[in-house]
Amino acid sequence: MADNASSDGSAEFVASKYPWVRIVRSNRNLGFSGANNLAGKEASGRFILLLNADTVLVEPIGPAVDWLDGHSEYAVLTINMLNGERIPSACTGRFPSPLRLILLRKMLIGPEQFGDNYAHEVDWVQGSFLLIRAEQWRALGGLDENYFMYVEDVDLCKRVWDRGLKCAYLPHIRYLHLGGYSSARFSEQVRGLGIYISHHMKGVRRLLSWGILCGGCLVRAVFFRARVLLMGGEVTRTMSSASWLAFKGLLHMRPSL
Repeated sequence: MADNASSDGSAEFVASKYPWVRIVRSNRNLGFSGANNLAGKEASGRFILLLNADTVLVEPIGPAVDWLDGHSEYAVLTINMLNGERIPSACTGRFPSPLRLILLRKMLIGPEQFGDNYAHEVDWVQGSFLLIRAEQWRALGGLDENYFMYVEDVDLCKRVWDRGLKCAYLPHIRYLHLGGYSSARFSEQVRGLGIYISHHMKGVRRLLSWGILCGGCLVRAVFFRARVLLMGGEVTRTMSSASWLAFKGLLHMRPSL
């Protein structure tokens, strides 16, 4: 277990209630990538599981491990994610492209598009439950720590595919993810997409993707600002601020593209 400089006593609670759990501590917040890499260095098994603190395993995951163990062409696996109301939610998706960046939801694959009883090949899986072969984790160097939060899982899966391996989704094994996306973190998501574009796209495709993402953030910022002036509302105000921060962040990243 990685403790990412928590201050709520959760690490002490785990240590007292579950003394068999090994806790790897950091005295500062390393972000999602840094914390998982810290714990991954201590892992000794054949598989590594990234599992968020705000998750609950509904069923044993042994069958998921067995499936990945028996399919050598796959390096990464996830299972069916349920939200707090136990409704299946999107936890896989397609890699970013200029067209998909116009409407970010197009990157996600809804669970209704899958069958219930067999594995499906997907581009990427969400990091809240990401099972990966330890040898591949080490070969890839774990998660890219240029990403603090968001899109690091997409990047990892892209690098898996670049090595000639695949990612899979098993719908018949489930877990609860009690957290979720917050509109206040929109700028962090966009920053992650900007890093992904700079790392995995080239030439015209890179410039087009960056331009679409940048333009989309500006349009969102103007739209939500107008709504704030006309209607008010805390959520709208948050989206306006987050969109403007995302736009400014992309402008700052522009030289790296």
